[in-house]
Amino acid sequence: DAVKKLTPPEWRSMEYFGNLINLRGVPVMNLHLWFDRKLSTIDNLIFSRSKLLSVYADMSETCQGYASDDNSMLELVFAPAAGWMTKTDDEILQATMQELERLFPEEIKADQSLAKVAKFTCVRTPTSVYETLPGMDKYRPSQQSPIPNFVMAGDFSKQKYLASMEGAILGGQLAAKVVADTTLANEQKKNFSAPKKLQDRPPVNQELPKDLQTPDMKMYTVRLGTVPRSVEAELEGSIATTPQR
Repeated sequence: DAVKKLTPPEWRSMEYFGNLINLRGVPVMNLHLWFDRKLSTIDNLIFSRSKLLSVYADMSETCQGYASDDNSMLELVFAPAAGWMTKTDDEILQATMQELERLFPEEIKADQSLAKVAKFTCVRTPTSVYETLPGMDKYRPSQQSPIPNFVMAGDFSKQKYLASMEGAILGGQLAAKVVADTTLANEQKKNFSAPKKLQDRPPVNQELPKDLQTPDMKMYTVRLGTVPRSVEAELEGSIATTPQR
């Protein structure tokens, strides 16, 4: 949905971008439950038979940052979530525990008379992955776009997987191949001149407060800020001299 909003108006008449309107993001929630004991789980992502919890994993088994022999930390995808986005965290936790009781009947009870929840977080994403309905695949954009030097990547882009982490990785690999193939083709042209490169600059370190330095937040940190004018000038010069396909 973000790509739809960022698409320039003059591009939207093209079929390539117009097809994106048919891909509709659906709400999804990610839940994190820390338990007071170790559950009988495995080192893998597990597809669930629950009507609310589509997939889950015990992060104490699958992620080094949460590794523990004494306590499990379940990360779950709560979907479909359209009817739950406005519910309170307590209501979502209760519904989750009822489903987990079905998945772990000997270890978890909805009333927490067995395994108890020591900590719970709920992350709501109003427009997450696109809704996978029959016929939607033909609307997914290829990595090669009709705009010179504009390449599309993402789990929604055209590749063999559905919208997922695996799809995002493969979409990125295919986008990188488009860039590489385009570069090699441009280098074969007689009038080719290498595009200007930005000057090397040291990375900007932005340490999080210690109470926020969990493994996941250390891995995915986004720094927001303005682009220095010197970098803008370099980009403008690079774009102006980049060979067109």
